[in-house]
Amino acid sequence: MTSSAWSEYTIGGVKISFPYKAYPSQLAMMNSIVRGLNSKQHCLLESPTGSGKSLALLCSALAWQQSLSGKPVDESLSKKGEVPLSCCCTCHSKNFTKGDVNQVTSHHFNRPSTPPSERNGVSSTCQDSPEKTTLASKLSAKKQASVCRDENDDFQVEKKRIRPLETAQQIRKRHCFEKEVHHLDAKVAAGKTTELSSPLRKINSFSLQNPPGHCSRCCCSTKQGNSQDSSNTIKKDQGGKSKIPKIYFGTRTHKQIAQITRELRRTAYSGVPMTILSSRDHTCIHPDVVGNFNRNEKCMELLDGKNGKSCYFYHGIHKISDQHKLQTEGISKAWDIEELVTLGKKLKACPYYTARELIEDADIVFCPYNYLLDAQIRESMDINLKEQIVILDEAHNIEDCARESASYSITEVQLRFARDELDSMVNNNIRKKDHEPLRAVCYSLINWLEANSEHLVERDYESSCKIWSGSEMLLNLHKMGITTATFPILQGHFSAVLQKEEKVLPIHGKESREVPIISASTQIMLKGLFMVLDYLFRQNSRFADDYKVAIQQTYSWINQTDPSDKNEFFALPKNKKRLRQKAAVHVLNFWCLNPAVAFSDINGKVWTIVLTSGTLSPMKSFSSELGVTFTIQMEANHVIDNSQVWVGTIGSGPKGRNLCATFQRTETFEFQDEVGALLLSVCQTVSQGILCFLPSYKLLEKLKERWLYTGLWHNLELVKTVIVEPQGGEKTDFEELLQVYYDAVKYKGEKDGALLVAVCRGKVSEGLDFSDDNARAVVTIGIPFPNVKDLQVELKRRYNDQHSKLRGLLPGRQWYEIQAYRALNQALGVFDTKMIGELLF
Repeated sequence: MTSSAWSEYTIGGVKISFPYKAYPSQLAMMNSIVRGLNSKQHCLLESPTGSGKSLALLCSALAWQQSLSGKPVDESLSKKGEVPLSCCCTCHSKNFTKGDVNQVTSHHFNRPSTPPSERNGVSSTCQDSPEKTTLASKLSAKKQASVCRDENDDFQVEKKRIRPLETAQQIRKRHCFEKEVHHLDAKVAAGKTTELSSPLRKINSFSLQNPPGHCSRCCCSTKQGNSQDSSNTIKKDQGGKSKIPKIYFGTRTHKQIAQITRELRRTAYSGVPMTILSSRDHTCIHPDVVGNFNRNEKCMELLDGKNGKSCYFYHGIHKISDQHKLQTEGISKAWDIEELVTLGKKLKACPYYTARELIEDADIVFCPYNYLLDAQIRESMDINLKEQIVILDEAHNIEDCARESASYSITEVQLRFARDELDSMVNNNIRKKDHEPLRAVCYSLINWLEANSEHLVERDYESSCKIWSGSEMLLNLHKMGITTATFPILQGHFSAVLQKEEKVLPIHGKESREVPIISASTQIMLKGLFMVLDYLFRQNSRFADDYKVAIQQTYSWINQTDPSDKNEFFALPKNKKRLRQKAAVHVLNFWCLNPAVAFSDINGKVWTIVLTSGTLSPMKSFSSELGVTFTIQMEANHVIDNSQVWVGTIGSGPKGRNLCATFQRTETFEFQDEVGALLLSVCQTVSQGILCFLPSYKLLEKLKERWLYTGLWHNLELVKTVIVEPQGGEKTDFEELLQVYYDAVKYKGEKDGALLVAVCRGKVSEGLDFSDDNARAVVTIGIPFPNVKDLQVELKRRYNDQHSKLRGLLPGRQWYEIQAYRALNQALGVFDTKMIGELLF
């Protein structure tokens, strides 16, 4: 795209290059983001799928970031100097009379501003203190706005004072302090819980809050300021590293990350240093690991050099471990995981660890958002969010993700395996003083689990449980010797056993060997256990009431071979019957019911949190659930006209039978036949691609079974290629099915497009692109309420009822209904486009 095709907007003193004339909702979003970044305030922004929110997010955040460093956006796009940030200090506020936003190009944007309450299509609230004005000036402004307002413009300017940025000098001081942040935080955290003098390293480190910043445009904003500190360019330290905040861009799935990087390619910021963090499932290329069921454990074993093997790909990461080397290999613009994996295979360099190495020099880091919320993943990935920008896109599931991140489950089998392994370490006198206390923890938990497994209450068929509150569990832990005073000591022992150490052999004198360490599976289990214990003990057990601890017992069938058949050592004949034995399975669950627990790690520590999605309403619940004050909020309309989309509910089918998709009704053949006939009618009427969403896989299987029996499935296949979303399965299998759907829509043969039958909250409803012909109609059957019998759902409803008045949480019933309607809205929002229809029945 040539430079003349770009649009430029100056918002809050930041010049933003945009690949086309921005929609009003995009301008509103960019305005909100720049305001939030300028004032270090958190943003909650709702903009419908297909309205271009990803482009607005990327362009505004990256433009703001680059305005701090004084770098031009792209030399090929603009030769003009950077527009300086507007000064908002007290001494200059009298000169700050223009709107926050001015358009550089000659679009329809040079209009007087209107108050946020008067915008068409955008509801924006801000808790900033408004400037003091007289009644006369308010009336005058209101009259001027009413005369000049354009009803078709979503975006109007808010003339509100923003909190100034930090001075360069303060930023230098802060980052000098930050260098030893892990050690300092460990000491501070240990000091809160114990008076021991030894600085025990915490498994998860948490940082102190920084004081609010000051104006960066003039020396009068700080007593220590001078003329050099007033420049708009952020200084660099002695190592030459820029101290501007990184952008951590989290989204729900890896598939969505690929879409975001494609959007980044379209922008003027496509050349920014970046990296993508992902799991080993997507980036590991070692042949011994790729075919393994548990890739994390296998990879860790290779890195530890167990069984005499090591990872030669890991030793090659230096070949592409910095941004410059990556560019010399041909990856200079926005890239995706597949490109890095291809390059890794070519150069025999591990893409997984290369991506992690690239964080240091990256301006923007893409990752699934649980990488930012989960304390274990942050630690393993060396992610430090202190004073960084966190953007969470598609954040409608953020509450569930945050609760899961602060929860952990351990099976009795895992505990016994860890106990036996620690036993072996102690018996062989390997770091005995460190392994012994950890072994004692495993013994205590196993004994407690066994004692309480005899008193479980039956809940369902072959399912029973017993539940404790977090406070009750702390008493149980106290009896095991795990207390506020001893837990930091245990953390120190655990940290010690993970350290690699070489020991000189006394016989030879010169030869050395590595001291054995516990297996990857035991490490992972203990890290998870210590994470939840850390939350339970933290800040005088502040979060104890936010947890429920449950022992669950279920039964599973285990295949066993007959020990008498000694001749069948290698394989059983096909006609040989296996011995099946039913065995009880015990699981110890630490369930977090408050998503604010996970957010407590980052809230108050990061520069700004930006949550965006097309389905955030009701917005109030996000603030109360996450414990975050979102000062800047916005709800935008779609960019398409009402004439381009039709939404409706259908209460009866072709034969006039009522369609009421309650659990009882969906069990009847009458409902199943009627809804099938209606779906067939839609397929015969609407060409190209059709998506049909059901509340559960159970109902999907039930309908498919019935329609196969009646012949209706065959009739559907005569009209469309029918694809069914699989439950579970490999990622590659699902992608192949999706490709079949896309091809059936694109290359029309005897059939007119395709029908994709999927499930709400499944893979299809999350982050996949169904634009234009791929989704000419979206059909939903029923409302996807969470399973009312699920124990966690039941406990969460009770928790919300208990805390609704004190914390402003939604009552349990309301929370339950909101979960259903958000999932429904998300399914209906998978389209991205032009003329479509939505049917609900």
